[in-house]
Amino acid sequence: MPRKLTSVPAAKPAAPPPDLRESVRTALAAMTWLGPSDEALKTLAMQYASQIESAVDRAAELADLRREFGGDLAALRRLQKLEAMCEVTKLVGWQGPLLQGVLRDLGGTPAARKALTSVDKPIGGRLAQLRAAASGVDDS
Repeated sequence: MPRKLTSVPAAKPAAPPPDLRESVRTALAAMTWLGPSDEALKTLAMQYASQIESAVDRAAELADLRREFGGDLAALRRLQKLEAMCEVTKLVGWQGPLLQGVLRDLGGTPAARKALTSVDKPIGGRLAQLRAAASGVDDS
């Protein structure tokens, strides 16, 4: 008995991921404890998010150009040079942890929020206690 084969339905295009710039902007707006002294770190966080999104945009443009100029050897060489600049995985690998560190420093992670005691009082810890003991200052 012959088998009836059916075609595989075309995959629906994946929904684009949310824009990291907007996600970081929303997260920063929700950090009500931030003050004017945090503006530089907020700007740095936005810059990292922007660089990551720009790399994603360049990679998409590179894929379009690769399809368009696939047969042209000179264009292919130019695309390879552009491709070296569009390595999204490397950029996210470098910038992602930096962005996470900035957000953590701003109290944007659960552990950092738990450690926050007040806006004006720096976070203490065992190292601060040892330094206070060594200098003869009572930290309590």
